Amino acid sequence: MKKTTFTVGEAAELLSCHKETIRRAIKDGSLRAAQLGRGYRISRADLEAFWTAKGGGSLFEQEPPEGTAPAPPEPARKEKPKKPKGPEQLTLPTS
Repeated sequence: MKKTTFTVGEAAELLSCHKETIRRAIKDGSLRAAQLGRGYRISRADLEAFWTAKGGGSLFEQEPPEGTAPAPPEPARKEKPKKPKGPEQLTLPTS
């Protein structure tokens, strides 16, 4: 189940900014939010629209529509062991 509304603190954590930055965006009208009591709730769509308008990419992973089966996970790939980089150490024969 995906979260559909966020508090100012949760939004600030998602966008890696201070809570006051989110409050200022709400006050100046660039971020839509509903006021509940003394706090705000920000919808998922409004938060993503704000982030995109500021030049950010996709904020949330794209999820398949409800009622469809999720895609099966991709099989894990086996990686070849990496060889050490740089010259190999040579040993000289002892007499």
